Amino acid sequence: MRRKDVKTIIAYFYGIPAQRRLLDQERAELEDEYSSLRGTSYDGMPHSSTPGKPTEALALQADARNVWGKLEAVAVRVHVLETDREKIQDCMNAINGEYTRLILYRYRDKYSWVKIAVKMGITERTAKRWGERALDRLGEALEEVSMPDEILGRASRARV
Repeated sequence: MRRKDVKTIIAYFYGIPAQRRLLDQERAELEDEYSSLRGTSYDGMPHSSTPGKPTEALALQADARNVWGKLEAVAVRVHVLETDREKIQDCMNAINGEYTRLILYRYRDKYSWVKIAVKMGITERTAKRWGERALDRLGEALEEVSMPDEILGRASRARV
């Protein structure tokens, strides 16, 4: 896998928590559309201090907005994100620990090569060389997972 593609996947990997938070927020908003059903009993009459709508009207309204379909779509997207995160994490764990640390400093923490060199106790030139090797090793590990092209496609389309 090309280094450019590996960098895209790394950015996607470190962006997954933010994407997950957005999906959780979207799910909560969709679930809030059903919150008015909580104050309605099975007889369709509201049993709370605030006036409510009959259950049938609420169900039709939710159905018209396709809330269940949207909730299912969010659940699928969360599952795909988590699966991708696990696969990429397994690949990160499969490479040398120093390479993993270097990737973490460079792509998660956004450190410069100089700062990475100081943190790792190596020269800047060595840090850059190890960075290239780390990308190569991670690319090799990523090629071994199932459907690496699909992960790359999702990584390319992700908002990071």
